[in-house]
Formats: sequence, C-alpha cells, structure tokens
Amino acid sequence: MDDNGGAGRPEPELRAQRPWSRRAQAIAAVLWPSFLAAAFATMLFFAFVDPGDMEHAIRLPLEHTRMTGYGLGFFFFWIITVISSAVSVYLLRTAHRNSRNDNGKG
Repeated sequence: MDDNGGAGRPEPELRAQRPWSRRAQAIAAVLWPSFLAAAFATMLFFAFVDPGDMEHAIRLPLEHTRMTGYGLGFFFFWIITVISSAVSVYLLRTAHRNSRNDNGKG
C-alpha cells in the first residue's frame, strides 16, 4: 500500500505540477533577487533623500508627490538590478556551455 491510500496514482494536484523550464528558472532567478535588491536600495536611498526635495532637480510632466518619487525611485533601482542579474545569468549560462565544449578538446 502506498501513501495515496493504495490507489497507486499521485493525487491530482501533484500530477498537475510540472518542473519549471530553464527559461522560467532564469526569469525567476533574475526578477526575484532584483526585486529584493531594489526594495533594499529604495529604503536605503530614501532614508537619506526626500523625494519632495528632488522635484526641483527633475522636471517631469507628472504630478509631483512623494509617492510618485518613491515609485519612480523603486522602478529605477529595479531596472538597474534586473540588468545586473540578467548579465549574471547570461554569464553563468555561457560559461557552462563553454566549459562543456572545452572538455572535449586538448
């Protein structure tokens, strides 16, 4: 008798789960850490800088509120950290491919 009451088949919710594709893993490996890093950078930056004081330095055709400043700052930091994480994933993937190709030579 197995853990599923002797039926010999996995439960329906377990059958529906599939492993993530490499692309989905790469996207998650880029977006999640970059989101956390952007959140930390936003908190750190805005602990010392008031977005209300920045409206004189940046001229945007948006309504200037502190919340707009926090949002724009977060997305700026997220874009920067997404680029950084994407480059890291790219370098890891190409290094893995290159090491497999080099093993057969020499």
